[in-house]
Amino acid sequence: MKEIVITLLVAALILFIFRGNYNKIEPIVITQIDTIFKHDITKKYIKGDSIPFVVLGIDTTTIHDTIRILQDYAFIRAYSDTIKVDSSTFIINDTISKNKILNRGFYADISQKTIKVETIRTIPSKNVLYWGVLADLRTFDNKVGIGVSLGFKTAKKGLFTISATTNQYSLGIYKSF
Repeated sequence: MKEIVITLLVAALILFIFRGNYNKIEPIVITQIDTIFKHDITKKYIKGDSIPFVVLGIDTTTIHDTIRILQDYAFIRAYSDTIKVDSSTFIINDTISKNKILNRGFYADISQKTIKVETIRTIPSKNVLYWGVLADLRTFDNKVGIGVSLGFKTAKKGLFTISATTNQYSLGIYKSF
């Protein structure tokens, strides 16, 4: 008789577990946002002969100091221009003497920012089966029992357990609050 009752209880438990609708489980969405910086450095140098130029005008003011004019004409001057855009830097270096560009240098430190968005969708487990070992003590005869237990956790309905020890058999249903 005891085996028939246990079989009926196990059958009822299995029917109760599997008759539910499990399609309403929402996926777990994990979004990771990462910013990646990339630095590109470019250096170029050009000699003055290959740089195109245009004469914009001639200064017609009369200056009587010829030494100052020749000295200014013969000086070698270095001009540097720095342009910053966001986190990028552009530097142009010119060397000028005798009204000509002797050398031109270009330096670019370009920082590119890339934002990477990664979305991971995982569907949580619908059902989980646990097993374990247990011990019990009957207080009226102080008999210690040892046995095994199975627990079946569903996504919506709760936790169902069945246990068998040397002292007794038990079934359990647990719900969350």
